[in-house]
Amino acid sequence: MCAVRYQGMSNPHSPHAPDDPDVPSDGLERADVEAAKSAARHRHHPVVSTLGILSDVADQIPLGIVCASVMAGGLVADRPDVLHLGTRMMAAHVLANLVKRRIKNRVRRTRPEEIVGNRSYRFEAGETQGGHDTSFPSGHTAGAVAVAAILSRDKPDLALPALGMAALIAGVQIPRAKHYPIDVLAGIALGFASARVVDRVLPGTECHHTSQRTIMSDQATRSVSASFDTREAADRAIEHLVQQHGIDRTDVFAEAEGAENTVGTKHSGGDADKDGAMTDAPLAGTIKVSVDVPERHAQTVQENLGDMGGRNIAMR
Repeated sequence: MCAVRYQGMSNPHSPHAPDDPDVPSDGLERADVEAAKSAARHRHHPVVSTLGILSDVADQIPLGIVCASVMAGGLVADRPDVLHLGTRMMAAHVLANLVKRRIKNRVRRTRPEEIVGNRSYRFEAGETQGGHDTSFPSGHTAGAVAVAAILSRDKPDLALPALGMAALIAGVQIPRAKHYPIDVLAGIALGFASARVVDRVLPGTECHHTSQRTIMSDQATRSVSASFDTREAADRAIEHLVQQHGIDRTDVFAEAEGAENTVGTKHSGGDADKDGAMTDAPLAGTIKVSVDVPERHAQTVQENLGDMGGRNIAMR
């Protein structure tokens, strides 16, 4: 990489760099610098300042806290799927930042806010000398995109807001004079690449469930059932079947047992009967949970239901 340097303008609102023999007269890098200097004129605008502060949630420590919070939520709520999601988010975040740091430690590029403040511009291979020359690539962008990509794959309903937030975080780095457009594009590429690696090494829950359902559809099945004393216990058993065995939630049935129960058979969640009729009445008292599973998994499911407090366990 060739060293490129020039003195920033004493007038920070000028979009043009002075004539300098070390700076390319045209080309991609010159256009990149000019675009950043032009956008930097808006760095003190209240909207840019506010969005810039909010975008710091994508910095290393804050974003790590977000990922850790998702993991903790999964543990506290006994939601293996949420725990797995948080783990994947953290893995993508850590990987993106490790690669980003290695690049920043080997490439010096002066930040836009420095050149508009009259500092010499550099873009060259070499050890960085401080935060002022670590512009390439954008770490905020890499982390935000990596986490958003994982979240959008595991939770498709959240894809639009997650990717939209990542785009906002990436975009505001240019007018706030923290990065050049090429820095941001490099951060985007790094973020998606990190998420892709995590997908290969630590597949998402949805992919796992899809493959499990495909396998189950091609096998002989057995019906396994167990009775639980409370609705809460039955719900925990159902959640375990869904998360640990890749069973579709609509294939699990909860059925009220005993004279004290007047509500009929329900799908998981107790919101509709087997004929599709909707009802607001919840299941209460003793609940029988039944599910069809591949024959080779039936024994394991039967044991799991027993471990979770199930009674009158039967398999047919």
